[in-house]
Amino acid sequence: MNRTFVAAAFALGLLAVFWVGAGFIGTSATALVMTALIGGVFLLGALEIHRYRHDTAGLATALQQAPLPGATLGDWLARVPAGLRHGVRQRIENERGALPGLALTPYLIGLLVMLGMLGTFLGMVLTFKGVVFTLEGSADLQAIRAALAAPIKGLGLAFGTSVVGVATSAMLGLMSAIARRERAEVSRQLDARVADALRPFSLAYQRQATVDALQQQANALPAVVTQLQALVEQIERRGQQLDEQLLARQTRFLDSSGEAYRQLARSVEQSLKDSLDASARSAAQNLQGAVAQAMGAIVEQTTRHHERVDASLQSLMQAVGSGFEQRSGALMQGVQETLNRSQAEHRERLTELQNAMSEQQSRQSEQHTRQLAALGTAFEAPMARLIATAGEAPRAAAELVAQRREEMAQLAERDQQALQERGALLQHIDSLLQRVQQGTGEQAAAIESLVASAGAVLDQVGRQFADTVGVQAVRAEDVAAQVKASAIELASLGQAFGQGMEQFSATNDKLIESLRGVESAVTQSIARSDEQLAYYVAQAREVIDLSISSQQGIVEDLRRLRAQPVGRQAA
Repeated sequence: MNRTFVAAAFALGLLAVFWVGAGFIGTSATALVMTALIGGVFLLGALEIHRYRHDTAGLATALQQAPLPGATLGDWLARVPAGLRHGVRQRIENERGALPGLALTPYLIGLLVMLGMLGTFLGMVLTFKGVVFTLEGSADLQAIRAALAAPIKGLGLAFGTSVVGVATSAMLGLMSAIARRERAEVSRQLDARVADALRPFSLAYQRQATVDALQQQANALPAVVTQLQALVEQIERRGQQLDEQLLARQTRFLDSSGEAYRQLARSVEQSLKDSLDASARSAAQNLQGAVAQAMGAIVEQTTRHHERVDASLQSLMQAVGSGFEQRSGALMQGVQETLNRSQAEHRERLTELQNAMSEQQSRQSEQHTRQLAALGTAFEAPMARLIATAGEAPRAAAELVAQRREEMAQLAERDQQALQERGALLQHIDSLLQRVQQGTGEQAAAIESLVASAGAVLDQVGRQFADTVGVQAVRAEDVAAQVKASAIELASLGQAFGQGMEQFSATNDKLIESLRGVESAVTQSIARSDEQLAYYVAQAREVIDLSISSQQGIVEDLRRLRAQPVGRQAA
């Protein structure tokens, strides 16, 4: 309906302009120009009214589409024409404020009337001017009538601009009124929407919603306090549970750590034992060469000494044998001569000599018996010392092995005294070497004393034998037999001495073999210690990895426990 009225008013206005303008074509240029100007102003007003009505129609369309739930006011205002957005926003939010109206149309309506009147005034001026000119230029009444007819007709045409102005002003006013009416109706619809669908976007509604929310929050505060108290109690219980769990885990961790540290201590202790064993083995290896070299030197020296003793005994026996043979030969010759010279005298004193010889023979037998006993005793003491010295070496070796075993058994309890034990071991080995050297010196002294005593005994026997041969020529053969028996005893004594040296060599060989066995046992112990050290190092690594992983688990649990209260507070 409104669209029809607006279209009819617009058409009537244009019709008036074209109708009046057509009458001015060729008659009055001034009136035609004024009519054209009026038509232009009318078109300008009609254009503004058209835009105004278009914005009104856009607002009405937007009001028919209610905003979606959850949409903002800006989203809905995007549907409203740009010229009305600010006014509509103010109307919705503040519930007051006018929508923008027609800006030029009210002034254009008055301008059209004024332009029509201006055209009329101009036409009247021109008409009256022509009338005055006609009246002044003619005196005849008929001529005056004819002259006044044309200006009066022009006066009627001059009022045509006023008609056009009034007609266009009236039509433009009608169109403006219709547009305002439409805007007023749309404004009422907007107010209805503001009270209904658009109410959530108003400040009053938001204030009321805020008040309601605050009231609801105030009403919910006791429940929130109750829930917070329950939450605090739950957090406390959870904290206690976590403390208990953490304490239990910490206890298990400390137990596992203690066990791991004990294993680590045992492994370190074992590694220290192994290192001490290795040090002892290295020291034994270092000393083995010295001991072997010293024992080799001792054996070599003893062998050379035995060879010298054997050579000296052999030379002594050869010298004694050759001396006996020479002395026996010379003695036999002297005895033969003496017997030849003294045969007569012997015959004379045969009886006396037999008695004296009997007594002398008994005394000589006793004396030889005592001399042989003394010689045996003299040989027996050095040989006993030699055998005792030779027997001390195995006992010393056995003592050394036993002491080494005791030291190896006590290494676990004396790991802090490792250096002292090494020093003690070195001192013991030095003492052993000193004892071996002392035994060798005693053997050498015993052999020297044996040789000296044997020489002294042989010298004494030679002197006694010479005296006896000189005194008892008759008993020369018996004395020679006794000398041979003494030589046989000396030979048996030399054999016994050789057997003692062989036993000493065998003892030294056994000692060397025992030392080699100790070395092999120490080497095997070192190998086992190296394997145990590698195993304990691997166990120590596993224990350290287990400790690190357990500590990381505890740290992660603490982090989660710390993050849970923060998340609940944020919620």
